[in-house]
Amino acid sequence: MTIKLRNKISLAVGFIGATVASYALLHCQYFDISNFMRCNTDFHYNVISMSATIGGFLFTGISILISAIDKEQVKRLWDYNYLDDMYWAAFIGIAHNMISIVSALGMILLDVPEKIQIILAKTEIGTIIIGLVFFLWSLRQMIFVIAQLKEAGK
Repeated sequence: MTIKLRNKISLAVGFIGATVASYALLHCQYFDISNFMRCNTDFHYNVISMSATIGGFLFTGISILISAIDKEQVKRLWDYNYLDDMYWAAFIGIAHNMISIVSALGMILLDVPEKIQIILAKTEIGTIIIGLVFFLWSLRQMIFVIAQLKEAGK
């Protein structure tokens, strides 16, 4: 199995796992989405802040990777597709953080029926979970890259 195929499979499994975990949480008998509906807007502002911060960290991780591409060790990892996993995880995380921001803004700014508010709240929470999973995934990969740079510097 090639590295590229392995990366795609692991990202797909990670995405499906995070989606299933989000779905399971949102449909758990102990989780009541109406509690989030009754929250004041501070909760949604906090979601916006957290998602923007995590998205910024992911973007910074990609920037660090790009700035280190001229290092021989990193270039070799890049050329042989070992870093595909990291940047795709970062892009998935950024996308889901953006969705959670839009959902939170929808909860704050729009006066929509309760049914749509429930959909927005579930989207907000589900995408936060997926964004966090891929933030941790990308962080793990970034630690790997830093370790490779450290080894190359010896």
